Amino acid sequence: MAPALTNGTHPSSPPSHPSFSPIPTAITAYSRGDFIIVLDSPSRENEGDLIILASALTPAKCAFLIHHSSGYLCAPMPSSRADALDLPPMLPETANADPNRTAYTITVDAAEGVTTGISARDRALTCRLLADGRTTKEMLRRPGHVVPLRAKRGGVRERQGHTEAAVEFARLAGLGEEEQVGVIAELVEGGEEVGGTAERSGEGMMRRDECLAFGKRFGIPVVTIEDLVRYLEETEGKE
Repeated sequence: MAPALTNGTHPSSPPSHPSFSPIPTAITAYSRGDFIIVLDSPSRENEGDLIILASALTPAKCAFLIHHSSGYLCAPMPSSRADALDLPPMLPETANADPNRTAYTITVDAAEGVTTGISARDRALTCRLLADGRTTKEMLRRPGHVVPLRAKRGGVRERQGHTEAAVEFARLAGLGEEEQVGVIAELVEGGEEVGGTAERSGEGMMRRDECLAFGKRFGIPVVTIEDLVRYLEETEGKE
């Protein structure tokens, strides 16, 4: 069950920075199928991810996500959901050399209704299947072009990653475990053309200020995992 949103707009304490949105604002946006932007700690990846519910990912929204991000779409979900869809880890945990121990699984495409699997339309369909309780493991083709991720059971209070944040927001939106599937991608700088060549400058990741500007431009709430943890401790107690 989702916690009460205090007065419906703000948590009991303000965000850690006045430019960030209150967590309940992000929950509301996420629950209606809109994008949110989630930043992790500057001492971790120091990046902002554009996040949306997998069930809400239309081809048009997927095209927007691909255009403004790295284009590497991951689909965080509870481990129970990954187990139900037969999505084992890409590597054993002891062999995972990722600095943040991101729990990648084998990649997937929808088994039917797609062409190559890489288009915005195809990836949107695959992501929606991952969040559909009627989907069986036979309805997914392996390997593919969408990267499911296994979230830690303890959520952002166990691991302060974008994987856990996407699933945590789905839980706070009142969705059951089968539907607690998000889609995330890292925001990147758009850059500028270099003298009419087939090159662009400014190829780095968006950091806090760039993410805030992007959110303002498109009307997308921007929050931090730190504020999400604090909100959970205030509304659900410390673990």
